[in-house]
Amino acid sequence: MRYELTDLRVFLAIAQAKSLSAGAAEMHLTAPSASYRLKNLEQAMGASLFERTSKGMVLTPAGMTVKKYADSIFGSVDRLHGEMQRHINGISGHIRVFANSSTLTGIAPVLSRYLAHYPNVNVDLEERLSEDTVRAVLDGSADVGLVAGQIDLHGLHAITYGHDELVFVVPAGHPLAASSRVPLETALTYDLVSIGRKTSNFLYLQGMASRLGMNPRVRVHAPTFEAVLQCVQEGVGIALVPRSIARPALQARRLAAVGLDEAWAQREQKVVTREPETLPAYARDFVAYVAAQPLPEEGAVQESLP
Repeated sequence: MRYELTDLRVFLAIAQAKSLSAGAAEMHLTAPSASYRLKNLEQAMGASLFERTSKGMVLTPAGMTVKKYADSIFGSVDRLHGEMQRHINGISGHIRVFANSSTLTGIAPVLSRYLAHYPNVNVDLEERLSEDTVRAVLDGSADVGLVAGQIDLHGLHAITYGHDELVFVVPAGHPLAASSRVPLETALTYDLVSIGRKTSNFLYLQGMASRLGMNPRVRVHAPTFEAVLQCVQEGVGIALVPRSIARPALQARRLAAVGLDEAWAQREQKVVTREPETLPAYARDFVAYVAAQPLPEEGAVQESLP
């Protein structure tokens, strides 16, 4: 089985365009040259990769398998080039961290201490749903994941570093304020305030509501948790947030917390990686920083609301 990376690139271009000629043009090749490379790849794989239809070139099941692995290969190649560029620029390490929105709020103190201790290491921090974070760590597009809740870790190495609870925060005098715990279905009958519509916090709420056949009645998507709490205090609506985020406002009795009769509202917080031995030492040290300095208390909003 012999083929070149260029053969795979041509294959991906054709798959994207669903056309041999358009894929060839994307690769700056003539159609015959692209056809030759595709035939070479198909011979090497021992299977036809495309079906020619009236709607263009459609991947066969074998082609779908090749595409999945080709995407992974070129993702790794791109990351390799990025790592090499960082070495050229004098940066000795780079960690890609995916985390959900509530964890992102609390990671800043740990991250700043880590980066101060490792001046030649850079960290890319991105927000993702916990399920997407697990997939990213599995496929190598993330080195470290910070996840919460009851999710399948698919055998990833995991360290529990904290516990949090999703609660609805409500203003004083709200009909739910006297309740210690309610079903999600009850809470969703009220107007809501939420952090941004693309955040993992809102997407998770939307997913849970969808299971009930309901759609959250969101009056405003605020840019930060601080803004969400401010809106709730002003009576705009109620909001689903981690208890740690709302703790200062709850302790000051500016807001009340209403728990949920849902098992998923109790959330263990875990840092997940592939086998630790596969990580560079500076990445293992980052995991140790997170595990040794739990985030829930530090994840609380520090600014007091007027």
